[in-house]
Amino acid sequence: MELAGEQNRIQALFSELRLADEQTVPRFAAVWNRAQARTVRPARAFNLSFVAATALLICALVSLALWSKYSQPNAPAAVAGTINAAGLVKATKGTTVIPATAETKSSHNNSISRARRLAAQKRAVMLAINRRAARDAKVISSWESPTSALLKSQNDELLKSIPQLNENADELKSFLPNKPK
Repeated sequence: MELAGEQNRIQALFSELRLADEQTVPRFAAVWNRAQARTVRPARAFNLSFVAATALLICALVSLALWSKYSQPNAPAAVAGTINAAGLVKATKGTTVIPATAETKSSHNNSISRARRLAAQKRAVMLAINRRAARDAKVISSWESPTSALLKSQNDELLKSIPQLNENADELKSFLPNKPK
């Protein structure tokens, strides 16, 4: 009967441990509800990627507008023609001749000189690029392997030439290595 008393004592100890665990460990339902609440995020008032894409689009449009404004030369609409030697502006659409003022001459000369400067700069850049490409091609074509000196020998000519079939046997023996007799 001593065994039964020992068993009752062990059961009592385990029930005390279970009560202590139940008091310290939270309920499963409470833990599950907290986990579910964490996974559901509140909806944002705006999407961050949408805002970034919109800002990028606005920046692109502004830069396009500024580029188109400053990339075209500023020429008055009434003076869109050529200045002849007499100082008159010849309109391109009709035969109307308008007297040229000093301002239109200088703006026309400025636009011509600016166009010539830009063309000269483009030619200079292209010339420099072509010179550099030619120099690089020359350097590449003259490149030699660092080990090519190791591959050269005194008998290169002998190894590169092949005997003719109409040569006699003594001359053909010169290509064969000497065998001791």
